[in-house]
This record gives sequence, structure tokens and C-alpha cells, in this order.
Amino acid sequence: MVQRFFISVCVMVLSLLNYSGTNLYAQETSVSSLKQYIGQMPSELLKQEPKIQTRLQTLLGKEYERLQDRFAHELPIELYGDVLILRGEKPFTPGNPKAIVGIGLFTNKIHCALVENSGRSIFSEDAKKIPNEFNKFIIITDKRSQEETEKKKKAEAPAPEKK
Repeated sequence: MVQRFFISVCVMVLSLLNYSGTNLYAQETSVSSLKQYIGQMPSELLKQEPKIQTRLQTLLGKEYERLQDRFAHELPIELYGDVLILRGEKPFTPGNPKAIVGIGLFTNKIHCALVENSGRSIFSEDAKKIPNEFNKFIIITDKRSQEETEKKKKAEAPAPEKK
């Protein structure tokens, strides 16, 4: 009898919270609304969605400064699979530092990679469930960087002498 009463009270409280507009399960930012930023610069998204910026600051801690430094040169936001990709880089800097932020549209989790030379640091709100699309994007970006570096080396190398 006491259990039924307790369950009834819990159901009523949850119903009241949902009815009053306070949804316990509501996400901080409507994930579907983030698609509107595709093609825009990351700074626009961060300006319009301050909760995402706060989550990034919490996720990265002291490393947030490195992210900001790399976002000095932004690239347009892309959708790669179900992950919104924000990128920034410091071209013409040794080590070609990059920052890649992925926001899972179904999970509403943020993942970040700070890349420099051949190393990278990965930060995630859910490290056990980093989307495959995010990992694939990082690998593709790494391959592009390697190819560009090889092209530059070939272009800078002196031409072999002809006899």
C-alpha cells in the first residue's frame, strides 16, 4: 500500500514538472537547431549558443586557450555523418596546429581533438562513445595534412640536375 502511494506521488510530481514546462530530460541546446549553423563559422555558433561554449570550457579546462588560439583561423562548419564539425587551424605555423570539435547530433555530446605535428589530444564528454564519424574525420584530416606536407617538401626540394 505504501509502495503504491509512493509511486503515485512520484508520477504526479514528474507530470507536474513536465506540464509546467520544466522537463527534466530536456537537452541544454536543441540538437536539431544546430544544423542551421552548417556553412557558418564556429565563432557564430559559439556566440549564439553560449551553453556550448561553456561546455567546451569545462571539457578542456586549461587547454581551452589552445582551442581559441587555433580557432583564430576558422573553417566553415560541416556535417559529417551525424556529427557537426567545427574546425580551426594555425596555418604557416610549425606543427600545423589544428582544433576539431565534434558535436554528436543524436547524443548531444561534445568531443574535441587538438592536433599538432603527428600527435593529438582527445577530449570527450563521453569518452566511451566517441562517434565513429568524428574519429574518421580526424583520420581524413591527418591524411590531408601529411599529403600537403609531402607536396611542400617536393616543391621546396631542389630539382635534380640533368646530364
